[in-house]
Amino acid sequence: MKHSFEVKLAAVNHYLAGHAGIISTAKLFQLSHTSLSHWINLFLLHGPRALDCRHRRSYSPEDKLCVVLYALGHSESLPRVAARFNIPSHNTVKNWIKGYRKSGNEAFIRRRKEKCMTRSDDTHENEANMTPEEMKNEL
Repeated sequence: MKHSFEVKLAAVNHYLAGHAGIISTAKLFQLSHTSLSHWINLFLLHGPRALDCRHRRSYSPEDKLCVVLYALGHSESLPRVAARFNIPSHNTVKNWIKGYRKSGNEAFIRRRKEKCMTRSDDTHENEANMTPEEMKNEL
């Protein structure tokens, strides 16, 4: 479930002000405590703007490799690593690690998608000259 920037910020501020613990704050705002914990880490590391995830991000192969090598070389949890690098979901980091373990650096190299086969222009011309009955028979 997506939560607005305002809800995230209010929940984080409520917790940081000492009004309640993580679980109580999460219940009050009807959130999961893991989401709240992640938002708190993001807020503490990067400030309030880190809670505003309105656009889809893309990461360079170098960025992905840097995050993976950091995660593998340190004993931090994946949610903490994601927060450190301002990545919205720890599952993104988990998938990068899985790919790295399977394919090494190759996992992060962008490959162009193969082009779909397209009809040649003469096919379009033939269709234009067909009668409705001939077109029905083509199907």
